[in-house]
Amino acid sequence: MSETTPALFTFVKLTVADIDAATTFFEKGFGLTHADTVDTPTFREHMMTGSKGSTTIVLFHWKDGRTIETGNGYGPVGMISRDLDADLARALAAGAKQKGETVQFGPARIAFVNTPEGHEIEIMQMGERSAAA
Repeated sequence: MSETTPALFTFVKLTVADIDAATTFFEKGFGLTHADTVDTPTFREHMMTGSKGSTTIVLFHWKDGRTIETGNGYGPVGMISRDLDADLARALAAGAKQKGETVQFGPARIAFVNTPEGHEIEIMQMGERSAAA
C-alpha cells in the first residue's frame, strides 16, 4: 500500500437562512471577499475568503425555505486579529452581538460575537510577539 498525503483542511461551512445578508455581514464585519458561488436548483453556496490563503468560510443556503436551527454541538469559528478592538467594532457595526466581555487570557485578548443568524465567532488577538502574520 502506498503512502498518501492526508486531506488538506481548507474550509468551514455554515448553513444560513439568508445567504445575501450573511455574505454582506462577513464582507463588512470581517473583510472577507465573496470569491465564488455554486448555484444549483436546490442550494446555493458563497465561498468567502480572507487574505494570504486563509481558510474559506462557505455559506450554504437551501433554496426550499426550510427552517435552519443553529445547534450547540460545535465550537466557534475562529478569527485571529491584529487589532481586536477595531475588528470587534467592525463586526458589531455589521450586525454582530457581543457575548460577554472581552477577556485577557495570558498575552491574548479574546472576544466572542454571534452573527445576525446566531453563529458564534471567537476573535483572538495573540499579543505583540505572536500576532497574526
